[in-house]
Amino acid sequence: MIEPDRINLLQLASFLALALSWQLPTPSLGAENQFSSPVVGSALIGEYRQSETPYSAGHRGIDYEATLGQAVFAPADGQVHFVGKVVNRQLISLDHGRLLLSSFEPVCSRLNEGDLVVSGELIGEVCEGEQSYELHCEPIMCLHFSVRKNGEYLSPLWFTGELTPSRLLPWIEPTTP
Repeated sequence: MIEPDRINLLQLASFLALALSWQLPTPSLGAENQFSSPVVGSALIGEYRQSETPYSAGHRGIDYEATLGQAVFAPADGQVHFVGKVVNRQLISLDHGRLLLSSFEPVCSRLNEGDLVVSGELIGEVCEGEQSYELHCEPIMCLHFSVRKNGEYLSPLWFTGELTPSRLLPWIEPTTP
């Protein structure tokens, strides 16, 4: 678990990062919530891959490189929906209203279901799973971050403003020899 002095330092660091981010222009996401990254200074190492059907292969979230004990922050205001073990790893889910639910794993947290959180608040730390847990991003540790709207998985990058929109190229008439 994180020591109390370290929690204060992490909360100060998250406040400073959030304060600096307010100075940057943000892309418009329409009526959707604007999320921040749940980790500070971590590289994105696993992309979202839409599955063809609800039960087919895909990657229903994104992965950030992480270290054991690394702080995880609420990406937006919300309420703790679930905190506990799923299969062999710890998980925390936040309900952001408007049918939006974010989840993070493996994350150990001292929060309880029903607790209210604000954007940038410390919600837990990256932790190890049980002995049978295989690292999601083997051979390194990572934080898996997923978002569901009305039960459907969507790319978290849409909500963080990092999703690059598709661009159509101009039509070029084919030439015939």
